[in-house]
Amino acid sequence: MNLGRHSITSTTPVHIFDARFDPDCQIFTTSTPAGFAVYQTSPLKLLRNREITGGTLTAVVPFHTSNILFLVGGGRSPLYPPNKVVFWDDALGKEVAELEFRERVRGLACRRGWLAVALRRRVVVFQIGEQVTRYAEWDTCDNPKGLLAMATAAYSTLLTIAGRQLGHVQLVHLPPCAPPVPIEPSPSSLPRKPPPPPAKHPVSIIAAHETALTTLTVPASGRLLATTSSRGTLVRIWDSLSGKLVRELRRGTDKADIYGVAFRPDEQELCVWSDKGTVHVFTLVASGPS
Repeated sequence: MNLGRHSITSTTPVHIFDARFDPDCQIFTTSTPAGFAVYQTSPLKLLRNREITGGTLTAVVPFHTSNILFLVGGGRSPLYPPNKVVFWDDALGKEVAELEFRERVRGLACRRGWLAVALRRRVVVFQIGEQVTRYAEWDTCDNPKGLLAMATAAYSTLLTIAGRQLGHVQLVHLPPCAPPVPIEPSPSSLPRKPPPPPAKHPVSIIAAHETALTTLTVPASGRLLATTSSRGTLVRIWDSLSGKLVRELRRGTDKADIYGVAFRPDEQELCVWSDKGTVHVFTLVASGPS
């Protein structure tokens, strides 16, 4: 798919700063100079549109499908100081809590009951319940993009962050993610049982690339890990338990700035988009006997 050959214009174009899906991919948010909006994924539907005056946001991260959104100020005129994560209750239409750091917030990732905040050289994890509790923190190499990724499926444990060395990835295992509570319990909606513990101790470090990482991506299960580097030519797929390289996918031969990587929910395909104006879709399913 070549995105550079087509131009879709609007009579009143809107600059989108950021777009985020919730961990279950049921809703997504967009932040713009005017505020932010919350959409239902399928069928596509605008749920809420919040106009905000007095500043702009660089990130609006939904906390699953709850009323809570994590807001980070940024841009030329930040709505909030960039060193804060603000908890916004969209049902009340106001801030209800905040986390403050001594430096700018670089990235966020969340799952049910947990929030991870990436700073320039460390990642701090919080447990979110009746109270917000600081759980732990890990040092990283210089991480200006705030790279981190968290598995979100029921009973998953994986948090991936930049390693202490250039091109390395740290694999942290948090307590298992709680399953969702069904609104109307039925035999078909009951969550699966927790998986048995792994036979081998999972790896904690993967030497993924020789140059700086540009993306870290995991599917909901946390079974796989996709990484890209500043060279922008390869996407490497790793087994997160053993640390072994599963696949190496070539985006191209020339250098590119890879903006993002995403797994299909069933982990059968993966897509990559970059500054080349293209989206590459790769199959992760072997065709024929292996």
